[in-house]
Amino acid sequence: MEHRPEYMPENNLIILLLLLIFSAGLYYFWWLARTSRIFGDNPVSNIMLTIFTAGIWGLYINLKYMQKAEEINDRDLKWYMIIFLPLSVLIIQNSINERYFPGK
Repeated sequence: MEHRPEYMPENNLIILLLLLIFSAGLYYFWWLARTSRIFGDNPVSNIMLTIFTAGIWGLYINLKYMQKAEEINDRDLKWYMIIFLPLSVLIIQNSINERYFPGK
């Protein structure tokens, strides 16, 4: 069995979507902090850059994390996936769940 870092909780995609909607997007920053640690980035930098660039950094980091999330599952990110950028949080979380929580 593969070792999972203790800070990587499994997220139910429906609950994640509801939290994002009902918190008016504020839950995104909590999710970004946890996901940044998974991919070896500094969570504070990512959150601050997302705030100071009015979300532009968030779009970039989501695209980057979509690519990394597909790579951890030995898949390539297809060019048309940029269309799904508004759903990138769910796509990234689904890939993390597939990698670290198989069979659930």
